[in-house]
Amino acid sequence: MKNIKYNLKIFISYSRLYLKIVFQSRLGIFLFTLGKIIRFLFFLGIIFIVFSKNNQIKGWSLNQVLLVYFVFNFLDTATQMLFREVYRFRSILISGNLDLILTKPHHPLLKVLFGGVDFLDFILLLPFFIILNYLLFLNFQGIINFLLFWVFVLNSFLILASFHILVLSSAIFTTDVDHSIFIYRDILRLGQFPIDIYKFPINFVFTFIIPVGIITFLPVKIFYFATNLKIAFLGLFFSLFFIVFSLKLWNKALAFYQSASS
Repeated sequence: MKNIKYNLKIFISYSRLYLKIVFQSRLGIFLFTLGKIIRFLFFLGIIFIVFSKNNQIKGWSLNQVLLVYFVFNFLDTATQMLFREVYRFRSILISGNLDLILTKPHHPLLKVLFGGVDFLDFILLLPFFIILNYLLFLNFQGIINFLLFWVFVLNSFLILASFHILVLSSAIFTTDVDHSIFIYRDILRLGQFPIDIYKFPINFVFTFIIPVGIITFLPVKIFYFATNLKIAFLGLFFSLFFIVFSLKLWNKALAFYQSASS
């Protein structure tokens, strides 16, 4: 408990410092938020245009597709808000500032993963959370389904956190972050619509090899009890496997790191 309070205090300190930096460019805040809203509305419009011609797509109704879309946006926004520092890790690495972080009396991931919380994304995260719960209650399937839905959303979040740790680890080996993080984001965008709409082998690859489908559509399928227990346990296994694997790779990356002076 003492370590939790200590780490939380450091996390809040890093967040306050980054918030001061962000508010130095108020025009940038406005343009950044406006761009995200326009992109979100553009894809939302595509969904309504498609369903204006069809009642269902591959067995998915409008409400179910909207639920998948908002799960994607909620998770994507939450990870961008919490893990924004990952996007700046290359400059930390090549400047030698990682040496300073490693000497601090806290876990280095507290800085390089959580050290730059982007509060601008909270502007979108809160509406996504409200609309997501509205859609759940609009198609309410029971309290058990509702709780299972959020359990598997948390499960998806752990997988996404693991991806970010993997990006940090690979950056130490290659000094490259930008390409890795944007490849990850481009692949994840496949999950803003149900994976079932893609043909084989694309839907297989992005479900059982690269778990994009598990991240975004599994919580929805669990909510409607539209999947079997094997797939549900596979989703839980993926999160456990990725978090353990990513942390082990991070430790190996730190052992490989030889400081800026080397």
